Order: sequence, then structure tokens, then C-alpha cells
Amino acid sequence: MVPYYELFDFDKDPFSTNPKRFTDKLVNMDEILKEMYYRIKSANLLVVKGKSGFGRTSLLMHVAQRYNGSGKIIYINSEKIGKDLNITKVLKDKYGIIGKLLNKKPKNMVLLLDNAQNLSEKNNERIKFYFDQNYLRSIIFTCEEFKDIKISASLKDRIGSRIKEIPEIDEHDAVEIIRNRIGESNLLTDELIIEIFKRSDRNPKKMIKNCKKIAKLVVQNNDSRIKYVDVEKILGDKK
Repeated sequence: MVPYYELFDFDKDPFSTNPKRFTDKLVNMDEILKEMYYRIKSANLLVVKGKSGFGRTSLLMHVAQRYNGSGKIIYINSEKIGKDLNITKVLKDKYGIIGKLLNKKPKNMVLLLDNAQNLSEKNNERIKFYFDQNYLRSIIFTCEEFKDIKISASLKDRIGSRIKEIPEIDEHDAVEIIRNRIGESNLLTDELIIEIFKRSDRNPKKMIKNCKKIAKLVVQNNDSRIKYVDVEKILGDKK
């Protein structure tokens, strides 16, 4: 079966929510990215907080892809690992079999810790230890709310005021996000993008997912563009 997006002449899914895609097209994130790279270069800790669906993981993927091939990046999604995280094993694994055999751990690594609110305080203290010992040069935490991260007073002091919040987006940003993905395609008008954005709780990820749902409906109807009636059918009267 032909993927729905090929019927609109796209080579790849323009409404993919894979955080590894479109990292070069992030909208309204320049200030946060600038802060992230500054903290990495200056060997500091940084917390990036933001609502679900607003691009926390995409920001980390932007950093990971920029440093791709350096061997200095460790990305951990603690939502998937949680209490089972063994940072010592993670560091040894970066050296492969030799690291395991000789009990070696690399130094000056950059740890990108996604969904940090899922880590135990014990694991966060282990991470602080490796930071103090220069195994970890810099750590970027992401979370929804800083208060939800289980950290000790000492680690909180080390972070200090280095907390950046992902901003809300407006209608102009919403249009830019979708246009960055579909270009000047007539699949969607700017007005309909804004309509979908409003009916998606003004959440970027929800908006992208809803665009995909509506586009698939259009394919089923053998149409070539999204109309207002399609938005109504999928999203109803929610505004």
C-alpha cells in the first residue's frame, strides 16, 4: 500500500512526530538552543522545562545530531529507563568491550537526560558524582516542571537559576511549523493550519498529529487538499 504522503508528492511523511526529524526546522527555539550550547561549552548543568508536545526531545536531538560522530554524547530517555538506569554501565558501554574489561569510563561526556522527572533521587546523585569527577562535562535535563525532578538540595544548588522554559507558540509560529514541513504545498492553507492549531489545544505535537489524521481522511476521499469540512469531521467543533 502506498503511504498516504506519497499521494501528495512528499518523499517522507511531513507530519511525522519522530523527534529526530525536522530538528533543523525548530520554531521559536533559538534562544534555548543558544543557552544549551553555551552551557555545554562552559561545562555546566541546565534544565529545560516545557509542556508535553512542545519539543523537549527535539531540542536534545538537535544537540545530539550536531555532535554526531564525536563520541561525546549520551542520550537517555528516563521515561523508558527510570529506576533501572545504571549510569556507570552507560559510561562503560561508551568504551565498548575494552571499557567493560578494564573498568574504564570516558571523560568529558555530555549527558542529555530526557524526562528527568522519572529518575530517582539516588540516580540523580550518581549523575552528580560523575559530573563532579569530570566523567560528565555537561548535563542537560528536560522535564515538564523542575519541581518534579527528585534531586537533593546539593544538586539543586549546582543547577541554580539555569532553568529555561520552552515558550508557548502563537498562530504565526504554528503556520511556520507546518510550512517548514510541507513548503508551499496547497494541501493546507494558512487559515486552515491556524484552525487546526486552535482545535489542537495550541499544542504543536497535537497539531501535527491532527494534520496527519485529516490528510489521511483526504486520501480516503480521493481529494488533493484539506478543506474546512475535513477539519470539522476529524476535530469537530473544538476550539
